[in-house]
Amino acid sequence: MITVYQAHSSFDAKLIQDQLSFEGINSHIMGDLLQGGMGELQAHGLVKLMVDEDDFDQSITIIENWKNTKISEDEKETVKSVSPKKNNMAILMFVIVFVILGFSFLTEL
Repeated sequence: MITVYQAHSSFDAKLIQDQLSFEGINSHIMGDLLQGGMGELQAHGLVKLMVDEDDFDQSITIIENWKNTKISEDEKETVKSVSPKKNNMAILMFVIVFVILGFSFLTEL
């Protein structure tokens, strides 16, 4: 196997791996579990996407096409519309319950 992509994170590598898989190319992510040791390991170059040498050229083409894909304004609006919105009432209720429980705990001491 040969390195076809140097990823910034395991999430980034997984996105590319899924794209290659969709095109029928088997790949393997190396180093994704090393990100947990960030204080003791170098901060970059840990995650690599590997493919068979026979699939290298096709993989490079697929990755370059994926990188150069532009997102249309309609797609951006779709992403915004399905993005989770903060529920301020739920946050307020959590704070109130936390304060009440904390106050009752302190009064028992």
